[in-house]
Amino acid sequence: MSAHQDTSASARIINAYSPDDRDWAEQFHAALILANASEEQCARELSTQLETIQASGQGAEELLGSGWLFGKQRVREIKSPEQLALDELPVDSFRTLVQGFGLLMGAMALGFGLWIAIRDGWMHQSWLYWQLACFIAGGSIALIGTGFVYLRMASRFSHAWRLLLIGLPVTAFVVAPILMVAGEDEVIPMWNFVAPLLGLVLAVGVFFLPETGNASAAKGGNAAEYRDPLQWFAQARRILRGRYGFSRREADSALADAKGDWQAAEAAGQSMGITSELGTPNEFSIQLAPTNTAAMRRRRIMVNGAFIVLFGFYLVGRVELLLTDGFSWWDTGLGILCLLLIVYYATRLLPSKLDAQVQEKQLVLQQSADAVASMQDNI
Repeated sequence: MSAHQDTSASARIINAYSPDDRDWAEQFHAALILANASEEQCARELSTQLETIQASGQGAEELLGSGWLFGKQRVREIKSPEQLALDELPVDSFRTLVQGFGLLMGAMALGFGLWIAIRDGWMHQSWLYWQLACFIAGGSIALIGTGFVYLRMASRFSHAWRLLLIGLPVTAFVVAPILMVAGEDEVIPMWNFVAPLLGLVLAVGVFFLPETGNASAAKGGNAAEYRDPLQWFAQARRILRGRYGFSRREADSALADAKGDWQAAEAAGQSMGITSELGTPNEFSIQLAPTNTAAMRRRRIMVNGAFIVLFGFYLVGRVELLLTDGFSWWDTGLGILCLLLIVYYATRLLPSKLDAQVQEKQLVLQQSADAVASMQDNI
């Protein structure tokens, strides 16, 4: 079924609601769509709620509350385990991450390039070699670091280390000669109009990157792929450590009971297969994730701490410029903004704020765990 047909099906179901409930249905549908529910799931859920409302004889809002809030709550109950796994990741694939970085770096080159070209002249040569080196190094290190974190969260540990161990030396190999050969104020023999042009090419070109495979960010959801118990437990361990932040000891401890129960059933000849007993590694990990609040707390500390370090590093740079070049409204404004952001993220590390973040995350994970358990009960 095409996306157009699915959308038409949802629209037809919304039109089947009473005029008083149609706004509610549209809000409910919007909440499902924004939470990345598929069109088929949206149509099925709209139909289910329509039947419930008609059978009750009440209005939609009177029966179910706000369509928007009900949709946000309901969507986790209808998503597949693979969709729930993707919700824990910042993007759905490494290719999407690269596209995002390419778009950002291209937009920066385009914006700064236009500014320099307008300021100094399109045919003038203003760009310095050290600026090129910093642009390459900064963008590459940011992509490698973010990619490393993403691949670990996607339970692709070997890919993460490969990216780190290959990417950093390659970046150094490219940047070092530029810094060594070029003088501090040596100008690149390039007209100013070339920089925004290259930025535009980069920003657009990343969307034409070829697909590099079908590796799923929610790997671990295929039952046939993990019939071997050793592979099953290894993948479950990777998911717990990567996606949910379990330490090595916590993951081993969490899997110990399941491994013991399965081995006992296997020895007694009562096991029907590990996926039949425990589900897929993905399903098992989703149900186990809410039990480890320590992992959630560590991850919150790391995320907030990373932002503090990032903005602190940038603040130091602004202060150095003010001390060497004198007062500048631009540098002062950016410095104050960085300081405010540092204070904001520092307050998020206060025990009360940290507890609230952990409780909020645990609630979300528990909803996913309950949804998976309900799906397994209905099989």
